[in-house]
Amino acid sequence: MPLLRPAAHWLTVAAILFAGAAVTWLLVRQQQLASAHIAEERFIQDVEESTEALRQRVRAHADVVAGVRDLFLANPQLTWQQFERVARERDWHRSYPELRNLTFARHASTEELPALERQLQRQAVEAGEPVHGPIIHPQVWGDAHFVIAYLWPREGARALWGLDLASQPQSLAALTAARESRQPVASAPFDLPQERDRRRAFTLHYPVFDVSAAGADGKPGFLGTVTATVRASDMLEGLRRTGALQNIALRLEDVGAASAGVASGARQATLLGASGGDGPAADAPVLRQVRALQVVGRRWRLVYVPVRPLLSPSEAQLPYWMAGAGAVLSLLLALAAGLLVRERYRALRLVRQADAQRHGSEQRLQAVFEQSAVGVALLDMHTLRFERVNRKYCDILGYAEEELLCLAVPDISDARDVVANDALRNQLRQGDISAFHMEKRLRRKDGSLVWVDLTVSPVAREDGPPLYNIGVIQDITERRTMRDALAANEQRLRGILDHLPVGIAVWQRSGDVVYRNRQFVEITGYDEARLGHAGQWWRLAYPDAAVRQRIQAQWEERAHRARSSGGSVEWSEYEVRCADGAVKPLGISGVRFQESLLLIIEDLSQHRAAEDEINYLASYDRLTGLANRRLLTERLGHALAASAASGRCGAVLMLDLDHFKTLNETRGHECGDVLLRQVAARLRGCVGADDLLARHGDDEFVVVLVGAQTTLQDATAHARQVSGRILSALRAPFQLEGEHYHTTASVGAAVFRGRGEKVDELLQQADMAMYQAKAAGRDTLRFHDPQIQQRMQARAQLERDLRAALEQGQFELHYQAQVQGGAIIGAEALLRWRHPHSGYVPPVQFIPLAEETGLIAALGDWVLRTACAQLAAWARDPLLAPLRLAVNISPRQFSQSDFVAQVLAAIAGSGADPHRLELELTESLLLQDVEGTIAKMTQLKAYGLDFSLDDFGTGYSSLSYLKRLPLDQLKIDQSFVRDVLLDPNDAAIARTIVALGTSLGLRVIAEGVETEAQRAFLQRHGCTAWQGYLFSKPVPLADFEGLVRSGQTFA
Repeated sequence: MPLLRPAAHWLTVAAILFAGAAVTWLLVRQQQLASAHIAEERFIQDVEESTEALRQRVRAHADVVAGVRDLFLANPQLTWQQFERVARERDWHRSYPELRNLTFARHASTEELPALERQLQRQAVEAGEPVHGPIIHPQVWGDAHFVIAYLWPREGARALWGLDLASQPQSLAALTAARESRQPVASAPFDLPQERDRRRAFTLHYPVFDVSAAGADGKPGFLGTVTATVRASDMLEGLRRTGALQNIALRLEDVGAASAGVASGARQATLLGASGGDGPAADAPVLRQVRALQVVGRRWRLVYVPVRPLLSPSEAQLPYWMAGAGAVLSLLLALAAGLLVRERYRALRLVRQADAQRHGSEQRLQAVFEQSAVGVALLDMHTLRFERVNRKYCDILGYAEEELLCLAVPDISDARDVVANDALRNQLRQGDISAFHMEKRLRRKDGSLVWVDLTVSPVAREDGPPLYNIGVIQDITERRTMRDALAANEQRLRGILDHLPVGIAVWQRSGDVVYRNRQFVEITGYDEARLGHAGQWWRLAYPDAAVRQRIQAQWEERAHRARSSGGSVEWSEYEVRCADGAVKPLGISGVRFQESLLLIIEDLSQHRAAEDEINYLASYDRLTGLANRRLLTERLGHALAASAASGRCGAVLMLDLDHFKTLNETRGHECGDVLLRQVAARLRGCVGADDLLARHGDDEFVVVLVGAQTTLQDATAHARQVSGRILSALRAPFQLEGEHYHTTASVGAAVFRGRGEKVDELLQQADMAMYQAKAAGRDTLRFHDPQIQQRMQARAQLERDLRAALEQGQFELHYQAQVQGGAIIGAEALLRWRHPHSGYVPPVQFIPLAEETGLIAALGDWVLRTACAQLAAWARDPLLAPLRLAVNISPRQFSQSDFVAQVLAAIAGSGADPHRLELELTESLLLQDVEGTIAKMTQLKAYGLDFSLDDFGTGYSSLSYLKRLPLDQLKIDQSFVRDVLLDPNDAAIARTIVALGTSLGLRVIAEGVETEAQRAFLQRHGCTAWQGYLFSKPVPLADFEGLVRSGQTFA
């Protein structure tokens, strides 16, 4: 612009002054607008940087929580001690003071709460903390509970431990969303209960799933959530310390969940926090910026206003200076116009420079703080010195910022990584690569090493090659530790696979054998050098082409079926040639995966040997090596069939060692086993090569003489000859523990022709014959006698019928009158058996059998209960009430430990008068436990029962025992009564018994009185009580009662 001259016309001057004033006003106004634009640009820049810093800050919080979540993924059984140790070592409070708490909330159903309470109780004991009442609080109704099980730090937040987050609506909603989405979720704002001021906070929840505990739907099991509690005011203060929010104020509002899809402002916003005051600075322009930020599933609204002037004092005063200068210089406009124009252009130039500086600064800040949760450094590309570092970089290495700025990259690098790092850096400097990435070790200030993930990229320049590099590092020490742990676990897994009892090999789809365990090599001998491909396996295992083709086709068919059966190739047995040339039986199965096949082989050699041994033991006796009962039955059946086909005769010998039980009891079973082996050896020398020798029982042996004779007489003679050799061989002394031992055997024989004989019947015949030999004095031979067999079969049938009679109630009582002074005073109850087919069975036939088989106890109990019931019935009839009833008691029944209780139970159950019941005992009781007999009799006498000694004089009674027994009556046996008129001895015995009873104060009754002369003889000698056919036979109940009611007397 040309300068005005001093000689200008006043009008010109006025015009110039007017024009100068106008220009001045225009310049001032333009400067004001430019300043406002600069202020707005700087405000927007601060807003963008603060918003990005806030986003990175929250992302850093999320990374912290994700890191803890990864611990649970690596180890679902992470303990609370490990949890707190990791938290203490990381010391997140130093980098992020706003992280108030880091917790793990375990998911539990209502049924699992008691077990979780006990777990927290044990945790409290381990932590040395007192426990007063339940830890889980408050009590919340519902199926899902999220209980804080791990808490860090505990100081100042003890009340949070055990808190059921289901009681917190905001936290419960976030927990539920995290579980359902399987993604991290932030909660709605809430107030911290443990804080007095600045209580506003929110939580970050990361769901934790256990992939090793899949549910029925195949999804991983839900363990709970890792939660970080962030206090909003501290978070904003942390942003301010990092350089953000210096000139502006932020009002942070929570709009709602991002998944709700509600636009900003459509719902009532909740204040989350504010920083830098609530209003603009007094001298700052009225500016306001609103940003929407989506963080971890939440939508936040950020409202910014400036709180400090955005222009420097000189920039703020510049319009006024221009106005003053314009007013002053307008007077000398001619001289100052050029200066004003120059100043204007200068001001514009300053504005453009400031804008360029702002733009360059924004680029550097954006690059440096792109990932504020990681370490970022700006380095000189040539000197490798640090030009600028962020706080995270300093935290990772433990240096202060000033200390790092005095160092270069080689100062903190580990020597082992220098070569690889330099090579990549040279390629970057030469432009061969645009960036590089590596994992390396850096040395911390304290000398320890830290593993970092390093990414390096150059800072591009428009006017030349780059001068600086941006280095971004992330602490991966924990990840490396986990990787090393995984490698160790893989090694342990290999160790486990190598120690499995089966061979394992893995084939890829291409056929390559990529893995084989040690057992595979030991079984087959095919190591890595010999077997590298599946095709080699088939050629080595099956050299014969035809066999190989058949076996391979079978395997491929099974492998094809595995696709429709879950991938499992069914187990089958194969004969495989191994590396040493031996052919082994192998059990082979497999599991088919998408890209590989897991081959499982099992050596069946020992199993095959065990089967052979089992088959041997199934047919042969382990002790003697002779055929056992199973093989004996099979071979004897074959011999009978062959005999039936050929018509020839044979024989079966059964021998039993005499007194073998005594040997076992006196010298032990080991000596018995030695004897059995020696007996087996001698028996082998006594039989022919075609004959069968078997061990039938403990000390029983069976010899089957195969059908080689034409007649039964020849077979009998041959059996006698072989038995003689056997008996003679066994009479020779045996050697047991260095001493001679003598034994003999009893032999039973049964011959056969093969005409309808059965194996069991033939062995039974030989067994009966063997017992006949024992009954004949042992060390002898007896042949089967059909008559003895018939008697034994009849006895066995009688025993079966006797048992059936007990079950079906075929027994009844008959009553034989007892008379004294011509009148009936009572009766003896006698047992009778009415067989449904044979009629009445004589007592002499079934009573001894009942004694032998032990059924007499059940019979006696029935008789006793029936007799007591009859006494109770008679007591209700005045005519029959005075009668006494005698019941016979067998020695076996009396010897039972609960006999007294049985008698008392029968009396109590029927209501009978015990004074009317008389128990008849035999003299054989006196030969057993006399003291026990007296004790039982005394107990029953105390209840009013009477005792009668039956068949007195026929046994071996001791008069001293007779004196001690609490008896009431003696009964003279009918054997003395029968001949009392003919045999002087019987008469003398009868008189003596009466005299003995009278002297001992006992009643005397005679049984078997059949004639009037016998009754008269007994009466003359003092016996006035009688029982016998003279008065009445044993009759049924109705007949006996009729006899009593008839009033008949016996004079």
